Formats: sequence, C-alpha cells, structure tokens
Amino acid sequence: MKKSIVELFTVVINTKIEIPSSWALMEQLLYEGAWKVLSLAEIWRLNSSLPDAYQIKSDEEMSMFLKCFHDNGIILHFQDEKLREHAVLDIQWFAKAFSKIIADKNHINKDCKTRLIKEWKSFNKTGELKDKVVNALWKEEPLYLKHKNEIMSYMEKLQMLVPLEPSGAVSEGGMSWYVPCMNKKQFLANFCEDKWECSSILCYHFTSFAMFVFYRLVAYCMGFLRWKVSTDEDHEGSLCLYQTAAVFDHNEHTVVVGICNDDIQLQVLRIRPLAIDREVSNEIGDSIQNAIKKLTETFIGTNIFHKGFKCQNIICDEKDLSFTLESELSEIKAEETQCKCQLQRKHVINVQKTLGFWEKRKLGDSSSQMASAQELDGRTRFAKLGMATNDVLNKAYRDILESEVPPCYIENKVNSLSTEKRRDLKLNTDQEDLLKKAKNSGYKDFDISLTYKMIRNICLTIPKPTKGKWGKEPAVGEMTVGDDIERIRSIRNRLTAHVSSASIPKTEFDDTWSTMSDICQRLETFTGKKYLDKLNEIKNLTLRKEDNDEIIKNVAKMQEILDTIKSTLQK
Repeated sequence: MKKSIVELFTVVINTKIEIPSSWALMEQLLYEGAWKVLSLAEIWRLNSSLPDAYQIKSDEEMSMFLKCFHDNGIILHFQDEKLREHAVLDIQWFAKAFSKIIADKNHINKDCKTRLIKEWKSFNKTGELKDKVVNALWKEEPLYLKHKNEIMSYMEKLQMLVPLEPSGAVSEGGMSWYVPCMNKKQFLANFCEDKWECSSILCYHFTSFAMFVFYRLVAYCMGFLRWKVSTDEDHEGSLCLYQTAAVFDHNEHTVVVGICNDDIQLQVLRIRPLAIDREVSNEIGDSIQNAIKKLTETFIGTNIFHKGFKCQNIICDEKDLSFTLESELSEIKAEETQCKCQLQRKHVINVQKTLGFWEKRKLGDSSSQMASAQELDGRTRFAKLGMATNDVLNKAYRDILESEVPPCYIENKVNSLSTEKRRDLKLNTDQEDLLKKAKNSGYKDFDISLTYKMIRNICLTIPKPTKGKWGKEPAVGEMTVGDDIERIRSIRNRLTAHVSSASIPKTEFDDTWSTMSDICQRLETFTGKKYLDKLNEIKNLTLRKEDNDEIIKNVAKMQEILDTIKSTLQK
C-alpha cells in the first residue's frame, strides 16, 4: 500500500510528532525545486502557490516549520538577525563549499595554483583567508559566488570560520576570515618566560573530538566573546594564532587557549610585577567552560570531557602527561597535598593556588576558614542567582510583554478576556493594582509571576513553546522564545526551592548560569535589548555579607508571596 507524503516525511525525519500536511507539501516543493539557498520571501511565495487549505498561515508557523527541518538536519536556518532571512536547503552542497576552501594543493583549481598561489600558500600556513582567494576557489561554482554572503554567515554561525575584522568590517583588501583548521603555524611550548605571572593550567580532557571542539572554541572566543587576538611584534605584528593554540588580550591579561593530545588547556598570564586578578581569571574560566558546554551540547553520550589541572606549568607540553581531576582537589581542605597524577615522580601540589585562579578561594586560609568561605560562597551564589533572576531575567520577561502589549493597553486587554479566562489568571489584589498603574508606571514593578501570567494569557504572537503547551519544562534543543520563557520560570522556581538553606552548590550554580547566558543571548535577538552585559556585571560583583543577606531576604519574601497565593487557591 502506497504511503502518504506525510507518512513518508515522518519516516524520513524519524520523529513521532504529527506533521501538518502543509509542511509535507512545502517540503515536496522545496525538494523538487532543487534550490540551494532561498530567501524567506521566496519561501513564502512558494507557500502561496499551494491550495489555500494547505498553506502555512503565520510567521510563527513558518518559523516552526523551518526549525523542525533544521533540527532534523534537513536544512540550515537560524533565527539570528543576520541569518533568519535565508535558509540553506542543500546541506551537502553547503558542506562541499567548505571542503573546497580547506582543500590541499592537489585539489585547488588552476587559478589558485597560478595567479593566487602566494595568497593561497599564506592561507594554507596561517589560516587567514582573503576574499579574493574565496572567489578563486569557488570560481567554477557560480551558485557559491551568488550566495557567498549567506554561506559565509552560516559558516561563521557554525564556528567553521570567523571574520578577522571587528563586526565584519571590510578592510582595504576586502573581507578576510580565520579558518582554524587550516593553520599550520607552530606554537612554542615555552611561551611563558620568566617575565610572566602564570595561572595554573585548567584542562578539559576529552574522550573524543578534542581537535574539532578546539577549532570551534577558538572561533567562538574571537566571534562570540569578542576577545582580541594578540599580535607578535617580533614577526611584523602577525596574529598569535597557531595550529595548537590561540593567544588573546582580555581585560589587561593574556589568555592562552591551547590543545595537546586530547586536552584543551587554558592559562591566564600577566607581565610582572602585575599580579593576575583572580576575578578576571574566574570570569575567563567561566567563559571557556560555558563555551565548551555549548559547543558539545549536541554530542551524544555523557562524560565527553573531564575537567582538571596539569601539574607541570607549561601549556601545550606534549611531555606533560599529568592530569588531576578538579573534583578531587575541591574536596581537599589542606593547603597542599601529595599529587596522584600520572607523573612517575612524586610531588606536592598547592591546592589553594591551583584552584584559586578559577574559583573564589583566599590564599592562606586555614581549614576552618576555608569551610566558612565555602559556606559563604554558597550564599553568594544563591544571592547572585537571585539578583540575576530579578534584575535580568525579569527585565527580559517585561520586554517580551511590552513588545506585544504596550503598558497603557494591558488593563483593557485583561478586562476584555472572557470570564473564564479572567478567572484562570488568579490575580491577587496587588497584581490588580499593578495592572491599573501600568498605564502611568509601565511594567517596572511587575514581578516574574505576574509578567509570566500576562505573556501566557495575553500575548498571541509570541512564539510558543515547542511542545505547544505552556507550563512544561523544555527539552534540550527546544529553543523558541516560549521555551526560554518556560526556562526562566523553572529557574525562578528552583531558586525559591533553596530559600530554606539560602545556598546553592557550585555545580548547580554553573549549570544555571550557563543556561541563563544562553537564554539572554537568544532573547537579545528577539527583543533587541541587552541582557548579557548586566548578567556578567552581576557575576563579577564582590558582595559583602550584608549584601547577601538583603538579597536573600528579598528572595525569601518572594517565596512567602508564592506560598500565600497557593494557600489562597487551595481554600
């Protein structure tokens, strides 16, 4: 028996969700057309050629359609401002474009072998790719040249390459990019001379794909984190980008990100007599850890990497086989301990100095003082999550609400709801008052609970959660605005669950902060407002005990309000 298009489509993408007929018919149109890249406007024109009953009806549904195909590896389409107006429909064709860029000398065309051989050799050594070399490599492929802007933007998004000019600015010789996997410049392991103050070496030991992650990590540091690449004044100011390392200038410190065997390594340096600012090294370590988590989030399996430290303080030293797990050191309360790494010779490791560059430990603390500091750290982590939730995530909520409903209309919007829907809102007296005041005061006094209720019940054009229902925890990979709205609600709920202890474990803090950073990045694109800067500012704050106490009291008050609402509803 012949299967329907919808059944065939369901088998192809190996999913159990129901696929609307309109999506299957659109997929058939795109497949038959054999297009490589289409603009969103062109996709809409194709959609309009379908019978009315089988057309995609709204921008939201079109976004869901494109996301579904993207998530299942059929097309490439991102919601980023630079990318959302086009979709790459042939992924193999896109991959071939990159293979032509990274081809060896035997597989490049005649134009590169003759007219541009000097420029190509420079690219093949340093990874620095000039615009005219791209044009030459793709000379026999008119479609690549036609869609060059879209292709390069998608390669940048996927960390396959990164523009060398800030914000994609065009230099006198045209655009240029850095392609990490093409760099063959050698990095000297004795980079750290006596003039440098050096941190311990933070190490991520991978079970596989270490080099693949390293290439993307370097592009991520340059493109997303906007770290400035150091220049080598001894070699005509060339960029300090190497086959196995990248050197950055960041916050008046030097940062080395390297790879050796299966270990991605990180070290922070500063020229003596200046000492390394541990707040800065903390922030750098967190940024790299968040980046690695992001770059490996689609990997299948657990224990993809283990976090630890190298004992011999020379970064990217192939002879250094040492590795000590961070979890083992964190449990040690003594200032020094006998190291149990793979080195044959016995040696002592300074626990506090090794960890101190990457987490908040005071050098010279006694065991009892350290225990007290750990307790305070837990309260500080709790306080910072409270600040981030109330000051940053709640602002994002309010901006989402305001993007659809200006404050002057919110009361009328609520009043226009049916009696049943109005009852479902379960607004208390204080919330009713805030709705009335919004006309003059805006949403500045709306807490997360009230704003969430408004978004869920009033906003009709905000992209809904992937599962289609509010109140459900999103799965990994579900990235609509609605999914992030639900993630914020979950973060708030988990935070208030810790009110009794007012302390958060470091692992939970790191995971939550990483999630918040990703949410803020995506919502910046949606609302056009800035959240990451404020989030990073909170993370780098030095809080006094009285600051912690005040913030914790506010979070506890928030929990009391929630408990009161729950008890009222149960009566």
